[in-house]
Amino acid sequence: MSTQGSKITKFNISPSGIAGITFVILFLLYHAAEYMLLFHNSVVGFLFFQLLFFVAAYFLGNWYSDNGLAAWGLSFKGKLMGSLFFGIFMGVVMYAIPYFISLALGIESIEIVPNLTGIFAMSLPFVFGVLFSSFSEDILTRGLIYKHFKKAIKPKLLILFSATIYVLNHIYRYQDGIETWMYLFLLGVIYIIPVIYTKRLWLTGGMHWAGNCFFYIFHNVIQVKIQATYITPNYLFALCLALFLPIFWALIKAFAPYFKSNSTIWK
Repeated sequence: MSTQGSKITKFNISPSGIAGITFVILFLLYHAAEYMLLFHNSVVGFLFFQLLFFVAAYFLGNWYSDNGLAAWGLSFKGKLMGSLFFGIFMGVVMYAIPYFISLALGIESIEIVPNLTGIFAMSLPFVFGVLFSSFSEDILTRGLIYKHFKKAIKPKLLILFSATIYVLNHIYRYQDGIETWMYLFLLGVIYIIPVIYTKRLWLTGGMHWAGNCFFYIFHNVIQVKIQATYITPNYLFALCLALFLPIFWALIKAFAPYFKSNSTIWK
C-alpha cells in the first residue's frame, strides 16, 4: 500500500478520485468501441478502442494499486483456466435452459438453420470480438466496483450497486423496456457473485462471454421467430434467471475455494 500511497501524494488525488477518473476513462473507451460497431459497422474501430480500453485499464490499475489488470480482477496467477472453463459451462447452462424451454413451450420457433460451415463462418468473428467486450464490461461494471467498494459497503449492497451500474451501462438499451431491464439486472447480480467469492473476474468473464456467444449463435445465426403472445422470451429469461439465482449462488459459493488466486492482490 505504500506504493499506492506515494502515487496518490504525488498527484494529490485520493483513491476515490482515481477510481472516478478510471471509471470515466474506461466508460468512454468501452462505449467508443460499441459506437464504432453499432453506428459505423467498423470492426477495426471496435477492436482499436477495445485494445485502448485494456491498455488504459492496465496503466490505470498501476496508478490505483500498482498491479495493472490484476487491480480489476484479471490476475494471471492461480487457477485461471479452471475458473474460465467453469464460467463458460455455467454461462452456457444459464442461457441454454431458458432457450430450450422457450422452444418446448412454443414461445419461439426455429426458422432458419444454416449449414455447419455457415454457422462457423458467421459465429467465429462474433465469438472473437465479444471476448473483449465481455471482459472489458466486466472490468468496468464489476472489477472496478469491487476493488474500490469492497471494504466500504456490505457485499449485498455491493451486489445491488454493481448490478445497477451494469444495467445503466447498456445505454443503447434504455428504450427496450422493463423486460430488458429486469433480465439485465438479474444478470448483473449473477455476474458479480463469483467476484465476491473468488475475488477474480475469470469465472464471471467466462459466464458472460459464453452467454453472449450462445445467445448470438442460437438467435442470430440460427434464426428464431417469436410465436407466443402470452409471454415474451425476455420475460421467460428473466423468470429463469430469478429461479437460477439461489442455485448459482450456492454452486459458486461451494466451488469458489478452488478458483481463488494464491496471490494477495485483492486482499
